[in-house]
Amino acid sequence: MAIKTKIDQVPIAARAVATRLRLASMLRDSSLPDLLRALSPDDEAKPREVVPVEVVQEALSASQRIVGRFKGVPDTCLYRSLARYALLRRAGHPVRFVMALERGSSKIEGHAWVELDGKPLGEEIEEKLAVTFSYPPGPPS
Repeated sequence: MAIKTKIDQVPIAARAVATRLRLASMLRDSSLPDLLRALSPDDEAKPREVVPVEVVQEALSASQRIVGRFKGVPDTCLYRSLARYALLRRAGHPVRFVMALERGSSKIEGHAWVELDGKPLGEEIEEKLAVTFSYPPGPPS
């Protein structure tokens, strides 16, 4: 049975809020590759039925509105992308976490996002960004 109603999105949004609230301490305590491995479900944790991307995205948007009310919770593309990666992976999607730095900038400017089928999910990526890290590693799936 596919998740179709807003009520059905509540558990996903709750998981997203919980993930966002603990990401800062998780990042402090482990390397980024170790954190991404921890956020990637093993085969036993995969859902029996893949939750549609749109449903997960809607739940993530709702969680963002909630997390935005908490002071002291980091709200950058890094944290949003890590949460998006974790929730979409858990929902059965083979997404990839990507980080990049801006080419030719006099200061360090970067961005993090999630890709599905080799394309950024829910955003446009500027061509001046050079990918510096991805997980899982390797070319886009």
